[in-house]
Amino acid sequence: MKEIKKIDKMSHNKKIKIDMKKEERTKLMSFFTSNLSGRVRNFELPATKALMPLYESIVNSIYAIDERQQKENTLNGRIMVHIVREPQQYIQTDGIDGSINDITGFIIIDNGIGFNDANMKSFLQLDSTYRIEKGGKGVGRFTWLKAFRKAKIESCFENGDQWVKRSFDFMLGQDEINDSLIKIDELKDNKTVVILEDCLSPYKDKLPKGGDNVATKIMQHCFIYLMSPTCPEIIVVDDINQQTYNINQMFRNSIQEESNLIEFEIKNEKFFLRHAKIMDSSFDASKLYLYANDRMVQEINIEKYIVDLDKNLFLENGYYYAGVLSGEFLDKNVGTNRTSFMIPNIAENDLEIGMNDIILKTSEEIKVYLSEYLKEVKKKKKERIAKYIKTTAPQYRHLLNYMEEDIESIKPSLSEIKLDDELHKIKRKFEKQLKEENEKILKTLEVGAVNLDSYQEKFANQFAKISEANKSSLAEYVAHRKVVLELLKKGIRSNDFGKYSKEAFIHNLIYPMRRTSEEIEYQAHNLWLIDEKLAYCDYISSDVPFNNDSKEGRPDVLLLDSPVAVSDEENTGREYGTIIIFELKRPMRDDYTSSDNPIDQMMDYAEKLKENTVKDKYGRTIKTSDNTQLYLYAVCDITNTLIRIARKYNFCETPDKLGMYYYNNVINAYIEILSYDKIIDDTTKRNEILFDKLGI
Repeated sequence: MKEIKKIDKMSHNKKIKIDMKKEERTKLMSFFTSNLSGRVRNFELPATKALMPLYESIVNSIYAIDERQQKENTLNGRIMVHIVREPQQYIQTDGIDGSINDITGFIIIDNGIGFNDANMKSFLQLDSTYRIEKGGKGVGRFTWLKAFRKAKIESCFENGDQWVKRSFDFMLGQDEINDSLIKIDELKDNKTVVILEDCLSPYKDKLPKGGDNVATKIMQHCFIYLMSPTCPEIIVVDDINQQTYNINQMFRNSIQEESNLIEFEIKNEKFFLRHAKIMDSSFDASKLYLYANDRMVQEINIEKYIVDLDKNLFLENGYYYAGVLSGEFLDKNVGTNRTSFMIPNIAENDLEIGMNDIILKTSEEIKVYLSEYLKEVKKKKKERIAKYIKTTAPQYRHLLNYMEEDIESIKPSLSEIKLDDELHKIKRKFEKQLKEENEKILKTLEVGAVNLDSYQEKFANQFAKISEANKSSLAEYVAHRKVVLELLKKGIRSNDFGKYSKEAFIHNLIYPMRRTSEEIEYQAHNLWLIDEKLAYCDYISSDVPFNNDSKEGRPDVLLLDSPVAVSDEENTGREYGTIIIFELKRPMRDDYTSSDNPIDQMMDYAEKLKENTVKDKYGRTIKTSDNTQLYLYAVCDITNTLIRIARKYNFCETPDKLGMYYYNNVINAYIEILSYDKIIDDTTKRNEILFDKLGI
């Protein structure tokens, strides 16, 4: 082979030229210089765009083939992409891939025009304008050195009447390129090879693992080229896995595109939208692709902007939506690195266009295209939410009338838990608006800025909202009671292994253990299961030992009520008119003895309280008098061993035969055994009318 051309290695560098021989020259001429390392260092390429160097190479190949096709219109363009992986051993275990080698680089081969003199000159100019008419920025190769240690280029093509080869390495720290044309034997076709070697951190960690994912990403990026009938054939080869992917065939199999472009304007700027259906689950969501100069710049999950669009479109119809948006405005406002647009999210004035304007307007066009599907989704969603509110969450019923737009903004496929979260947010918004409207009406009345008729109309509307809100709050509370009652019913039943719930389950359901009424909110306990009035006692403690001493007795629930002041000093000298004690036992317990039973246990507590030696959790003496009435309740199942002990105290049976009672005159105590069946029966009867009204 023979070297036929040599370029001065410094010809492409701009230098300071000083002619010291010409004394007549009085001024020094300086020229701008270019620094490749600095240019690459300052080039922005997010780690999430790790495949951008590959995309740039493929698009360059497409342009090179297009340039050759203009001279040879019968040319069949072809691009081969080989995936290069780490050389560790490939392991298979029982037919399952046990190790997918990490991708380290790519080899891109095309039969385009080649690195001829014009293309080489453009390559050597850091910000070339060679392909500016195609939207080229002359910066694509910077992505190679940003994400890869080195790029190797070898290009064989026909130069005049002979075949030549140009090959060189492109890497940082190397200011010289051996740009020589070598004469070679005649080839059947042009061949340009670009090798991207040794992917760098953090880009390497962001590369897809599977060859199929790489192929899919290429298809997405080259969407607009693949739509053209002259698009070159693009083949991806994953050699180590022996897999080949024909991108064009994947596109034809996966994409059903509309032939007509949709044209619309935003503030006098024209945009063009092409609809397509993607029959490929790997796309994972409906997308909008924003293109500039025929290159995909930004991918948007359009499901975030169209509320009734989600994965169900694919599950029910077998396709995702894909939109390709283009226009001169996008071409003019693409960033230099081609990974983003120089468009503000929200326009600062009426003359500007913000990205939000573009997406919202495009979303409206997509809604028209998918209108038949979206209409049915909206109908089913509305029916589902109405049913959920009616049967499970009646506290949100008023939202169906007053917050219709917010209800419509709920995504259609939420789980019940997430649906409830969304409804709760809307309820809070309604309550905030209601409060603001109340304050507004009152302020208007104060300044006398409304007549009687107008006031009556506003008040009637506002009162209707308040009434509905209050009904919903009551409905929420009643629905809560229904759930608690069902939990109690479940708690007293045995499981599949014949075991019953522990005492702690029942205890915490009725009143949280180791807490007092000063530490929890009213809604945090369920004393209403036993008696509605209990919640209003002056002081309640649960599983708190007397004198705050773990060695002392600890009533399961202690309630102090009707305090009588006998001193003027604050928080001292108070004796209680009523003291209530509850002892809770494990369901169906039947091993009580004369020394271990709830009756004697409560009697011991009562004796200590009568002695005025017991202090509460906060160190205050619990004072009693001869007039203090004690109510002692054993909450448990009435089993044989407990019946025997109760008979010794002459307990009587309640009329409904679900409990037993006895009065001790010595300590002034009423003692009752409350069975779980009695509690459930009485509570159900008290709340049944409310449950019926709510339909729960």
